[in-house]
Formats: sequence, C-alpha cells, structure tokens
Amino acid sequence: MEFLCPHCNISLSAEPEQAGKVVQCPGCNNRFQVPAMPSAATSPAANGLAQAPAHRAGWTEEDHANVSFWASLGIGAAITATIVLLLFPFKGTYISDLILQRGWVNYAELFLFTWGGAIIGLKWQKSKRQRQAMLLDMLPARLSTEINRQSVGPVLDHIYQLPRRLRDSLMVNRIRKGLELFEKRNNNAEVASMLNAQSDIDANRSAGSYALLKVFLWAIPILGFIGTVQGLSIAVGNLDMSNTADPEAIKGAIGKLTGGLGVAFDTTLLGLVLSMIMSFPMAAMQKREEETLTLIDAFCTEKLLPRLNDSDAAGSHELLAHAESLPEFARSLAKAHESFLAQLQEATRQLKESGENLQLRLDGHQSTIEQTFVKSVETLTRETQDSLAKPTAQLNEYFHSLATGIDSLNETLKKLGGETIVVQKRGLFSRF
Repeated sequence: MEFLCPHCNISLSAEPEQAGKVVQCPGCNNRFQVPAMPSAATSPAANGLAQAPAHRAGWTEEDHANVSFWASLGIGAAITATIVLLLFPFKGTYISDLILQRGWVNYAELFLFTWGGAIIGLKWQKSKRQRQAMLLDMLPARLSTEINRQSVGPVLDHIYQLPRRLRDSLMVNRIRKGLELFEKRNNNAEVASMLNAQSDIDANRSAGSYALLKVFLWAIPILGFIGTVQGLSIAVGNLDMSNTADPEAIKGAIGKLTGGLGVAFDTTLLGLVLSMIMSFPMAAMQKREEETLTLIDAFCTEKLLPRLNDSDAAGSHELLAHAESLPEFARSLAKAHESFLAQLQEATRQLKESGENLQLRLDGHQSTIEQTFVKSVETLTRETQDSLAKPTAQLNEYFHSLATGIDSLNETLKKLGGETIVVQKRGLFSRF
C-alpha cells in the first residue's frame, strides 16, 4: 500500500496489516496514522472500470537463521539463575561446590553455556518449523502440471493462501520469489540464476548465525584457564611457611594451598566439560540446517525448474486467436513477393546492359591501344633505319676515295718497280 506523508508529501509504503497504526515519517520525523486500505466500493472493479492485475507485494520475512539476541540472553540468564538456586540446597556436594564455591569464573562459564544452549534451542524451533513447511504442496498438479505464463498466476495465488505461520519459511519464500520472477520475465535461465543466488544467501546467513556460538566455544575454555591462573595465584599468595614449628600453622597453609589448587583445576575442568557438551548439539543443529537447505535446493532443481516452461506459448495462442487474418496476411505476402521478383528482374536487366556497354568500351579501348602501339613501333623503326643509313653512306664514300688513292699509289709503285698494296674488303665495306 502506497500513501503520502501529510506533512512533507513524501511517498511512503506500508504493509496492509499496518493500516491504522501510528508511524514516524523518515523524511520529516513527524508522527501520523497510516491510512486505511481502500474499500471495495472505491475499487476500480466496483466503479465499472477494468480491474488491474493483482499486485503481489510478498510479506515481511523473518530471519530464519539468527535468533533474537535479547531473547536468548534473557533465557540464558534465567536458566543460570535457576540452576544456581537449585544447587543451594545441595551445598557440600561436589557438584554444588564446583559451581558455587569456585569463584566468579565458574558462574561466567555456566552463564555462557546456558546462553549458548538457549540459542541452540531457539534455532531448533526455527528449524522444526522449516521442516514442517517442507510438507506443504506448494505446486499442486490440480492447478497445472506445467507452469507457464498463463498458469503461474493461480499457483502464486495458492501460495499466498497458505497459513502465515508456514508461509514465512525458506522453502515457500524461495519458491514464491522464483515464480514471481518467472511471472514478470518468463525466462527459465533468470529464475535458475536467482534461485542459485538465493541459495547462497541462505547458506551464508545460516553459517553466520553460529558466530556467537563459536565465540562461546572459544571463551568457555579460556575462562577455565583464567580460573587456573587465578587459583594458582591464590594458592601461592596464601602459602606461608614462616612458622614451621607450629603444626597447626603448617596445616592451615597447606589447606589454603590445596584450596587455591582446587579452584585452579576445577575451573579448567568445568570449562572443558561445558565446551565439549555444547559442541555436540551445536554440530547437530548445524548439520540439520544444512540438510534443510540441501532439501530446498533439491526441490527447486528437481521439482520447480523442470515444470517451468518459458516457451512462447502466448505467441502461439495469439496466432491461433488471429487465425482469421492469416489469409489476408498470405495475400499481402504474395503481393510483396511478386513486387520483389519484378524489381529483381528489372535490376538484372539493367545490370546486363551495363555489362554489355562496359565490354564494348573495353574492346574499343583495346583496339585503339593496339593501333597506337603498331604506329609507334613503325615510326621508331623507320627513324632508326634513317639514322643508321646516313653515316653508312658517308663511310662508303670515304672508303671509295681511299681505294681510289690506293689504286693510284699502286700504279705509281708499279712504275717505280716496287711492291703493290693489297686492300682486303671485309664486313660492311665488302662490296667496295
């Protein structure tokens, strides 16, 4: 239930059972009365309006592992006082003197022991209720053999109708949270992840609830050792052997020594015995809680998760509900398909024309390049031949003049009666 503070208009929320109670606003610290729940006459359904889906706000969860500190302290103190009062009539016996005649250390050990016993007893009551809640049929098959988007609502309504005493338990709370998440998200993986996280939270809370008991198991023997040191200190302090000639003085000194040693050893003995006695029910209680958490984990894994169905059942129902519109949808789909095919053919034709034009352009470019290359080669060949022909003609003329000179010289030598000069014509000038 949501409402506004009448003093500062801050938005607040409260459980339905808090209606009519006086509370203090956390914003302005003013006290006011929580308004009553809206009546049925003012509800949307009563006014002819559409009724909104039920809002499930859960319930206030009790700590199922930790017990009340002050309640356990009071019970432990009451039990300690009762034991002390019951031992007074038995003064002179060993058990009575062990508690009543050994100083404050034994009283402290007894008090811590009874306090720890009270914690274990309260935890056992909580565990007993947890075991009773596990007998409930929280997922009845008559509602639905399969939990899906449509059937999860009735199952949650069934859980909310369970007795309050058993409804606020680890089993019911974990299943409720898992189903509420499934109702909102419709996702099996998210539900499994949430259940695993909740399992870790419950296990850590259960393990942390034994912190004070573990302190007691450590403190009780330590108190025994403190009593031992105290008793030895008393014994040594009272030992007076200055008057050894008087037998009564020696006897009194020995009595004080043995009394101090009795305190020393009895405190240690009581501390060790009480810590050992406490360790057995504590271990049994811890094992019982771990077994309860294991059974809850097994139920969620083996019974709850396999029945969850996050397939889109709603989608299939919607398709069936709109079955009459399927022919029109099919015709629209066929028209869209035909339009797509026509556009695809037109695009294919345009692509083919573009390819043909591109091929023609490539062929034209190739022919132009070939012709230009042939002309370039012919021009280069002709220029090369012309450039080579001019020096060759000049050389031929030079050698022809040289040959004429040699012939003239030979004629002159012949006339003089000498040897003639023979010129061999080779290579480029062999035709001369």
